[in-house]
Amino acid sequence: MASSNTPIPVDDGFNEYESAVKRQKSTTSKVWDEMTKLEYENKNELKAQCNHCKTVFSAKSSSGTSHLRRHLNSCLKKANKDITQYTIANQPSLGGVPFIKNYKFDADECRQAISIFLGCPNVSCKRERDRVKEELAKAPGLICLTSDNWNSEHTNDEYICITAHWVDKDWKLQKRIIRFRALFPPYDGLNIGDELVLCLSQWGIDKKIFSITLDNASYNDVMVSCLKNRFRANRAILCDGAFFQVRCCAHILNLIVKAGLELADDVVAKIRNGIKYIKKSGIRRKRFYDVADKSFHLNVTKKLRQDVCERWNSTYLMLESSLYYKDVLDYWAQRDKDYQMFALSSEKWRNVAILCKFLKVFYDVTCIFSGSNYPTANLYFRGVWKVHKVLLDTVKGPYSFLTPMVKQMQEKFNKYWAEYSLILSCAAILDPRYKLNYVQYCFTTIYGVHASDFVETILSNLRLLFDEYVKKSKSTSSSLAGSSNVSDKNPVDSSLDEHNVNSADFGGDFDESDDYKRYLNESSTRSEKSQLDIYLEEPELELNSQIDVLDYWSKSSVRYNELSLLARDLLAIPISTVASESAFSMGKKVITPLRSSLKPKTVQAVVCLDDWMRAKGFSTEIGCKNDEDDEDDEDDEDDVSSIAF
Repeated sequence: MASSNTPIPVDDGFNEYESAVKRQKSTTSKVWDEMTKLEYENKNELKAQCNHCKTVFSAKSSSGTSHLRRHLNSCLKKANKDITQYTIANQPSLGGVPFIKNYKFDADECRQAISIFLGCPNVSCKRERDRVKEELAKAPGLICLTSDNWNSEHTNDEYICITAHWVDKDWKLQKRIIRFRALFPPYDGLNIGDELVLCLSQWGIDKKIFSITLDNASYNDVMVSCLKNRFRANRAILCDGAFFQVRCCAHILNLIVKAGLELADDVVAKIRNGIKYIKKSGIRRKRFYDVADKSFHLNVTKKLRQDVCERWNSTYLMLESSLYYKDVLDYWAQRDKDYQMFALSSEKWRNVAILCKFLKVFYDVTCIFSGSNYPTANLYFRGVWKVHKVLLDTVKGPYSFLTPMVKQMQEKFNKYWAEYSLILSCAAILDPRYKLNYVQYCFTTIYGVHASDFVETILSNLRLLFDEYVKKSKSTSSSLAGSSNVSDKNPVDSSLDEHNVNSADFGGDFDESDDYKRYLNESSTRSEKSQLDIYLEEPELELNSQIDVLDYWSKSSVRYNELSLLARDLLAIPISTVASESAFSMGKKVITPLRSSLKPKTVQAVVCLDDWMRAKGFSTEIGCKNDEDDEDDEDDEDDVSSIAF
């Protein structure tokens, strides 16, 4: 028989003989996960033993479990549970059933995964930054930049966003944010220029810049002048900077249309306030759509849209939706006295329809320029020319009420066209659907008989740029050839060279074959057509054919070696700063009233890391909001447009 002091483990109440004994009270405390009940022959001496240090404690019901919990909290031999003991193996067993195995926990891998998930910059940002830096170093051509500034309303910090654009070795257009940093005052051109130079130097691309795209801010002129002077000193600028600065086309269009809409503000304001009146009341809004559905048989999934005054494209969408519900709005004005002050006459509605048709050209062009898949530079010329053409035609057209508005728009547009039609035209010429003939046609519709002067200027600048690429290509080839040459002079020639004796002094030793080959090469070079000339003489592709212009030049790079290098860099020029401005949307999500104490370095790391991970395919792109979704968010007026400037 066991000694009275020998503990007997309790069978947790499942012993088959337990029915003969009085059932003990159920134990619910969590301490029993780490304690074992011990029962002596004397039933009143119930004990508890720590699973870690094997110390025995009283476990009488009258004693409670607080003393057991205190011990577990201070037990020196207690260790954290190793949850990896219960990890299911990735590979099933031979029987096809997963099995339990020990798993080695890697703390570094875990921290990296968590940092990516949370956007924590401490671990992942440096690794991804090094990858982006390697990508920029391996870029086969030059790099184009976009830059813009943004002020956070919650911290009042001024941030600069710099984005790099280039075509990679696979002829795919790439973009990466390389700076999203808080600036120190003063926010002038010199300070911003220094910040940009520092950024390029840190990324190691200060001698690989082709162009920079900026908005219309006055300090940008000072900054560009500063950059040009630095790049000229380093001989890192082409054609003396003729292609260096580009104004944001989307920003210019925004200024043009906003200036024009100010003259039509009376009609626009009536429509805006009328829609606001209907949408202000949920009951009124429901009745409006019921009438539209049952009495006018309209598709009410297309909603009335309210604009944001700062975004002209949202104003266009508001006018378009009001025209769709024109009959319903007129019906409402006849029955709601409070709405009658917003009612429009038939003539006003006719003017709204004409204005909407006029603005549609600008809206369609802006959507192309502001797409999430940023287009190559060749696509901009056609859109900008259409804007120019519609302005000219409208001034000469029969709609006199538009004339004052259009003249004000023309004044701003002509300044932009005069400064940047060169870059737009050269990019269009390198599109095999357009080439020189389409550019000539477009200029003829604008300038008539004087078009040839403009086209000749564009072509001469393109030839100068092409010549620089030819020189660069030859310089690279000669340096490679020079480094691979091995001296094969015979000892006699070497000895003569050492004593400054020229072998040509002895006529019998002169070999004219090399000199003759050089003469033939120079003659053929003078008579041969350049790659640019040959390309321009070939027939264009069909105007509206769908092609990938970068794929075209990738396949033509063997035939047009130097010209393809020029096309790769020129087509990568972003004509709008949408790439940088889209980062500000991310910045607004990062810096919120609840996260306004984030350090600027953390903000930069989160925004850049988000952009870099998206480029690797780790994030899905947020699409534009459809009209069908508008009902779910009737009062969210910030979402009336997917494009913001």
